[in-house]
Amino acid sequence: MSSEIARLYQNYVTSIFDSWTVIRICREQYSGGQFTNQKVASLIAQLPDVIRKLKDEDNLTDFLEDYLDDELNAICEDESIPYVAKLLVDGMNLVKQNNLVELKLKYENLPKGCDLSHCQAQIQVAMSESEGDSNDESIDEDDIVME
Repeated sequence: MSSEIARLYQNYVTSIFDSWTVIRICREQYSGGQFTNQKVASLIAQLPDVIRKLKDEDNLTDFLEDYLDDELNAICEDESIPYVAKLLVDGMNLVKQNNLVELKLKYENLPKGCDLSHCQAQIQVAMSESEGDSNDESIDEDDIVME
């Protein structure tokens, strides 16, 4: 594989991840902790080897889903993971065929990311049973006496 096509594929993968909404939200919210950006960068760098090893979209979909959950604490419910897996595998197939022209065209036609300023965070906090079984009566603002 020529260094030119390898570089183009790396740019292709980076562009996919830079426009993928779930990754953008993870980066913005630091859902994977203080090293979220490093975790994403590491994933991007390792993807060519991961794709060669896994060989198909279904296995890559499972891998990405597990990575998002385990490393970035993100559950992706919008069905974008199979779409991203397909883009990544299709691109790798073009690399294997040494088809620089087609990969470049695919790269140039990747969708751009949406405007996240219209998104609202949906944070769910899991409550342990011991927290939920408190004997204290619940207090709402009507129960508070102000003097």
